[in-house]
Amino acid sequence: MNSWRIWKIPALVACFIVMAAACGGDDKGQDYEADRVGASASASIVNPDGDVVGSAEFEQGPTGVLMTVSVSGLTPGGHGIHLHAVGACTPDFKAATGHITSTDDALHGLKNPERTAGNGDNGDLPNLYAAADGTAQAEFFTSLVTISGGSMPALLDADGSTVIIHESPDDHITQPIGGAGGRVGCGIIR
Repeated sequence: MNSWRIWKIPALVACFIVMAAACGGDDKGQDYEADRVGASASASIVNPDGDVVGSAEFEQGPTGVLMTVSVSGLTPGGHGIHLHAVGACTPDFKAATGHITSTDDALHGLKNPERTAGNGDNGDLPNLYAAADGTAQAEFFTSLVTISGGSMPALLDADGSTVIIHESPDDHITQPIGGAGGRVGCGIIR
C-alpha cells in the first residue's frame, strides 16, 4: 500500500501539469508561460551611416512591454517611432518592412477613429521628442506586443523585429505611417 501512494501522488501531479499546459492558463487562451514577466530584449540603434547613436531596452511586464529609449543625433522636435516586423536594418532601413501587425488589414494610428481592438497596428507608439542638442530619452509602454510570444505578436519571433525612428512626427491617423517620413534610425531587437 505504501508503494501505491508514492506512485499515485506523482501521477496526479503529472496529470495536473499536463492539464494546465493544455488549457493555456485562462478562458481567453492567453499563454502566460510565453508572456514571462521580466523577459527582456534590447537594440542598438544606428543612423543611416551605420553609426551607433542610441539604444532601446524592452522588459515584459504583467500587462505589456516597457520600452526605454536613449538616442542622439536627431533633429530637434518630434519623431515617429515604431516597432517593425522584420529584424533587419541592412542593406537599408526598408529591410525592416512594415509595422508589426496581427492582421493584414491593420489600421495605423493611435488616434485613428476607425481603429478597433481587433484591427489596430501593433507597432504603433507615441512620438519621441528630441531636445535642441538632438538627444532624446523616453519610456513607452505598449500592451500591443510581447517579448517572446503569447497573447500578442512577439518582438522575438522567428524573423525578429526592429525599432525604427522616423524623420518627422507621427500624426497618429494618416496611413500607413502617420506622415512620419523617412527612416533615420534602426535597431534590431535581440
